[in-house]
Amino acid sequence: AKCILITALAAAQSAYYLADAEAVIARAQDAVALKARSAAVCDAYANQGVRNSAILPFTSALSAFCAAATAATVELPFVETIASLYGTVGEIAVVSTFPILSSIFAAAAAVSKARCEVDAEAAAQSAGTIALDYNNLDGSGGDDPFLKPIQTVVDLVRLSWKSFSKVVTRPFRRILRTSRNVFGWKRSSGDGYGEGLA
Repeated sequence: AKCILITALAAAQSAYYLADAEAVIARAQDAVALKARSAAVCDAYANQGVRNSAILPFTSALSAFCAAATAATVELPFVETIASLYGTVGEIAVVSTFPILSSIFAAAAAVSKARCEVDAEAAAQSAGTIALDYNNLDGSGGDDPFLKPIQTVVDLVRLSWKSFSKVVTRPFRRILRTSRNVFGWKRSSGDGYGEGLA
């Protein structure tokens, strides 16, 4: 009898440690998946930032072109001709055209730079999950993003019970609906299944 008792206790202890090990392995697998997903999200935001920043050299070149074109326009002789034909307004319009375009290109570059900053911040936030120290998390804190095996099992049991209750109560609801249609019952205002006669 003692051998049987000791064997049963040993089997229970082995099953307990197996379940504990499986819980740790589940958290580890979830941590790996979470870090892989975070790396993918971080890479996606980084690529988006590279895409948004690709236009910045072109806008800088356009601004430089506008600056050079402004300097060249001022030195050209036709500015005096335009001034004599259209007055000061025409001269201002010709001379200020390229600086206005340069300002527009600078505004477009600022928008692209803002997008790059947003993408960089999002990539940094995603990379923060990769840097989490798994060993310092025990699964009980609210800031722990990794899998909580016991809580997950409880949630799964709750969902299974909801599904089971729907399947079990569906025939009774169908019978009640048929009876209501046959006997002319209607739902009472107090409960959903009153038997007030129509």
